[in-house]
Amino acid sequence: MSYQNSLRLVFAGDFQSDVSTVNNDVRHYDNATFEQRFQDFQMGEVLNGWWNPIGSGAFRLINCKVKSLFIDSEIIEDSAVNLAIDGSNNRVGGKMVDLDPQMQMVSGIWGLTIRLTDGQQDFLVAQFEPASFRDIMFGRRQGAGGSTGASAAFQSVLTDLQWGNDLRGSRFLEALKIKAASANGKLSIRFTTFGYSTDKNADRFTLGTVIGAIGPYDENEPRSFVKGRRMVPNLDEKTGSLLNKINFFDALIDDHKSSVLVDLGNALPLTFELGLQDLGELQLVILKDENTQESETLSKNEGFVALGSLIPYRTPDWLSKTAGIWATPLLPEQRELIQNSPLALIQMLDSNTGKVLVRESLGGLLVRADKFVQRVEPTETAEIELFASRYGKPLPNASVNITFSDPNNNAGGGENDRRPPKAESPWTDWPKKALKNLPLNLTTDTAGKAKLLIETQDPGNPRGYIDGQIYTLLYSLQGQADSQKQSLDGIYVLLFDAYPIPDRPTWFEHIHPIFQQYGNLYPIMSKRLVDLGDYDSVRENRAILELAFSLDIDDPNSMPVTRDLSRAKRVTILRWLREQYADGSYVLRLGQGQKLSLAEGLQAIEKTSIPSFALESKDTAAPLEDDSTAHGYQNFQIALRRIQRNP
Repeated sequence: MSYQNSLRLVFAGDFQSDVSTVNNDVRHYDNATFEQRFQDFQMGEVLNGWWNPIGSGAFRLINCKVKSLFIDSEIIEDSAVNLAIDGSNNRVGGKMVDLDPQMQMVSGIWGLTIRLTDGQQDFLVAQFEPASFRDIMFGRRQGAGGSTGASAAFQSVLTDLQWGNDLRGSRFLEALKIKAASANGKLSIRFTTFGYSTDKNADRFTLGTVIGAIGPYDENEPRSFVKGRRMVPNLDEKTGSLLNKINFFDALIDDHKSSVLVDLGNALPLTFELGLQDLGELQLVILKDENTQESETLSKNEGFVALGSLIPYRTPDWLSKTAGIWATPLLPEQRELIQNSPLALIQMLDSNTGKVLVRESLGGLLVRADKFVQRVEPTETAEIELFASRYGKPLPNASVNITFSDPNNNAGGGENDRRPPKAESPWTDWPKKALKNLPLNLTTDTAGKAKLLIETQDPGNPRGYIDGQIYTLLYSLQGQADSQKQSLDGIYVLLFDAYPIPDRPTWFEHIHPIFQQYGNLYPIMSKRLVDLGDYDSVRENRAILELAFSLDIDDPNSMPVTRDLSRAKRVTILRWLREQYADGSYVLRLGQGQKLSLAEGLQAIEKTSIPSFALESKDTAAPLEDDSTAHGYQNFQIALRRIQRNP
């Protein structure tokens, strides 16, 4: 089972996602053509640094409370109601980052702590295993476009559970603790985010609404989705929009409790004020005819069997108090029928007839990949598990096709930018030979699982100014139509370039090209903490940089925030930061005392430098003290002059 369980905790509140947007355009990664304005806010149709160039990447849960508790799918009175769902109280919040500027539709949360507390005592502290959002729906909030109108769900597991010594007689928490112990100390969590504000002048800038649920976890289940009954909406063939404004969602049959649970938390359309739109009377049903299509009108008993009563989604605060999860017992005569017949959500037109709004996938087929986002070092093997089922039951001996996406150079740019960057957008998804054993067909085992092992090799820096290559792999069950899958149900691989680790790294050759790029893309770092493009600033903050680059990638303080730096480059940076003289002082090599003329030095590093962020001094012979805080290209001039004077 999962969070979608008869035993579950429901919470709701706000979230903050203070993402940095300078990196939304892949062309901003080109140091040679980076412009100062790319760190400015968007101005009309000139995108500059987009809508939040000063973002820190922080992700936080804010003012979240336990709204209700369910045992056997019945709301109970319990002392845990109204407890806060908070983040860590002894380290910084989590981080939300894209996989890559050319794949921004699988943004992930890293380093998030989940804490159940009354403000004085912690009842549960757990770590959210990094996860990327799924089933994003644009336009869910009516009258709002882009991110402000979007909704998406994050599903993962909570690990490293630390329970309070005193649960204050909470029947629910005691039951959840027992369930967690049987799953090797893990719980399942899912939360849906929507109503996000990208308006820098609004009171809720970078804030949005979140609803979620926590429940037991089963080690045999996937971590990032429900292996259940998949509801597949019809799309408009011309626009690709959802015909009935209802997103993909999942139902689950609990055989032990003889009940069915359905999660509408990321499915039903929202008003602009973030209430649920009125779609009339909604009923979950079993269709009697497998070939029934959306928008068909059916009669009760002849065309469908109703499950339970009407879904009470129009009840005030229903979404926040249930997280959109609704459950109903199965009658004895329904138990057999539901095993091999499709489910559907219908709109009741009167007491006897209804119109199908969305139905289960054709043939009840489902295939989805767990751990579908991968960051991979060259020559390493990525491992992804896929789950196939039919009407919620494992589907053995099924053929799963794995194929490449076509290369393209249209990802990660601002299509309507009135003043676009000068750099060219790189091509993705090539060379295909870097993923050595694809395409291929897999066969599921008796449990309906198939393991995909992707062997890799150095892609050879195909994107030039940005490290590695991004690959999108498509998968489907043999004979399954593409329309039966959510468009972003793929496998996303960021394969890093090979990078030879030098014995004695230098600032000029190895460190500055990396640091300058991060300084460009995340100005909050360089403007408020350490100027990554300035040698003196880096030297002054050596200790904190060493700590940040040495932290595990799951740690919220790990650098880089975006988790898009290869292991070899991190080792190189740490080797440079840690090299010491015999007396214990740090070397921080500029360039091993190269005997370069100023002109030769400038020419050698021209490809990895950028125009200054600050006002450039016209007097290149000015004393070092006067220009030591300059940025970018000027830093090289400073450092080279230092070498000239102290060979």
